[in-house]
Amino acid sequence: MTTRRTISAASSAVARRRGAHSLAPEHLGDATAAATVAVVVGGIALVITAIGMIAMALTIGARYDGDPPPNLGALAILPVGLGIVALLLGGGLAAGGVAVLAEVRRARLVTGILAAVAAALSAIGTVLAMVNPPSDPVLAVALTVATLVFGVSALLLLRPRR
Repeated sequence: MTTRRTISAASSAVARRRGAHSLAPEHLGDATAAATVAVVVGGIALVITAIGMIAMALTIGARYDGDPPPNLGALAILPVGLGIVALLLGGGLAAGGVAVLAEVRRARLVTGILAAVAAALSAIGTVLAMVNPPSDPVLAVALTVATLVFGVSALLLLRPRR
């Protein structure tokens, strides 16, 4: 019976790489890769929502049967503006997440900051959904989940690499 001598790894990084069986990109790790995918999915959802906001604002006149209000054009300005901002934020989140997965330089920082902004905006939206009468608890819960997802993603993307 022969005994084989174990060959030690040249470095701890090589040893870790050999034992890890993960689908996550090696430069991210499991948690950060999951957070990046969540940011991409949230960004796509925000783009879809923004397109709906803009479409609803541009067709606001069709909701009045007979006599529309005299300031009908002014009613569409705020939703269109906020829809464009949401479209840019969602597009930035989706593109930033893809850039993080592709290992583009400084993409983690930019995407982490955008995710933190999205978390702060959804937290403000949660408070506004509950404070303005009539309160909407379903919308508040959805915004709270979005706050949690974007907040944790921002923390994971902005933490220093190990």
